[in-house]
This record gives sequence, C-alpha cells and structure tokens, in this order.
Amino acid sequence: MKTRKIYSTALLAILGVSTLGAPLLASAEATKLTSKGSVTVEEGTAGGKDTPTIDAEDPTKPLPEPDKDSPKENKNEDTGSLVIERTTDLNFGEIKTSANDVEAFAAPMKFESGAKTRGAYVQWADVRAGGTYGYTVTAQLSKQFTSGENVLKGSTLDFSNGMIAAQSQDNDKTAAQKTLPSDSKTAFTLTDKEGEAGDAVTVVTADQKKKEGKGRFMMEFGQSKDYNAQGEDKATDDKSVKLTVPAATATDMVKGDYEAEVTWKIVAAE
Repeated sequence: MKTRKIYSTALLAILGVSTLGAPLLASAEATKLTSKGSVTVEEGTAGGKDTPTIDAEDPTKPLPEPDKDSPKENKNEDTGSLVIERTTDLNFGEIKTSANDVEAFAAPMKFESGAKTRGAYVQWADVRAGGTYGYTVTAQLSKQFTSGENVLKGSTLDFSNGMIAAQSQDNDKTAAQKTLPSDSKTAFTLTDKEGEAGDAVTVVTADQKKKEGKGRFMMEFGQSKDYNAQGEDKATDDKSVKLTVPAATATDMVKGDYEAEVTWKIVAAE
C-alpha cells in the first residue's frame, strides 16, 4: 500500500508541473518517420500445363477443358519468358476423291460446359524482364498431309476471321492497359513445297519500338454465334480454317488416314 501511495503522489506532482509549468514537448508540430519497403525483381516464366486458356470472346474468364468430341488442345508443358502456350488440332473429317478441288473446314472446338464452341486458336505470352520488347509469331505447314508413303501434295490451309485478345482478370483494366500487337494477319495461307515443309508465315508482329505485346494473348480463327462483337457474319468458328486439296491430287488420292503438322513459333526481335 505504501508503494502505491508514493507512486500516485509522484504522478500527481509530474502532472501538476506539466499543466501549470512549461510544456514537456518543445513543439506542438506533428512529427514524421518513414519506413522503407524492399523487393527483388527477377524474370518469371509463362507456359506449363496449368496455364489458363484465354477465352478470346470473354477474356475475363478462362475456357474450360475441351470435351471428348472436340479437336485436341495442345498444352506446352515447357515454360519460358517468351513462349507459345496453346495450340489446337485441326480435324477436317472425311473427304473423297474428285475430279475437282476438294475443300473441307476444320471442326470447331467444343468444351465440357456443352454450350461453348470456339474457332481454332493459338496462345502465347511475353513476360521478359528488363524492358525487352518485340517478337514475331509464325505458322508453318511443317509436314504435309501424309499417310504412309502417300502425300496430299499441293494441299493448302487457309486461316481466316482471326482476332487477338489479351488476358484480363477479375473484370479489371489489365487488358486495356496492355498494348496489343499492331501487326497481325487475320487471314493467311499455309502450303507445302513439292510435298515438303513450306515457308513459315509471319502471323503476328509485336513492335519493339512501340513496346507492344507484353502479357498473355490469344488469337482465335472464327468466332461463335454468340460473340457480341461480331457483325452480320456470325458463327464463323466452323468455317475459318479450310483445307483445299488440288484437283491434280484429289483425282488419285489413296484411301487412308492422313496427318499433317502445323508448327507455331514465337521469336524475339533482334
């Protein structure tokens, strides 16, 4: 009890001095003290099997997995700072020998939701550090349609109704802040050279000086009937990648299952 009393008395004495005498603080002005934040930036990677597939027609949401009746979606399991992440196979169904050119369109992509269809697509990403910009995306008919020793020489693949979309997340402004590559071919043709691999076609160019093309992008060839930005020609997802077999080849095609390869590459600007 004695200790408490002495302490209380001392406190009252201090308060008395503070109230009646000079203030304890030399100034009534506010004081400030800053703290510093630190972070280390290193170059990241994109790609890998768990990468989301952008829905070009609604970039705020990823596409679901393709269903069992859909053409296959190819996932690049390799990662990198500049990488092709997704491509789709092209299924043209059945064709028959003919005295004329033979044409067929690639089937649209179908998804587990059962409601969505989309045209063929390619997806890529650029997350290079250090203010590094610029690249090209190319496509090449690297292997003509072949079955054993039989080749559909001179056959072409025509891509059309292409459009590019940037990934956006949670309805934010991410996509709007990205600079889309300004030079892209919405239509182009891939062909062979005497049955061998043809020349690569530059489909997309992200300009180095304009600092274009950072982030994740999808290019879709053909849009669904529900795409609200379409004009009068809707539902192009099933008529935007066309196979043409010339009559000279079509007249004497050998029966069988044929496969071709289209190789997509992304190459940094020099």
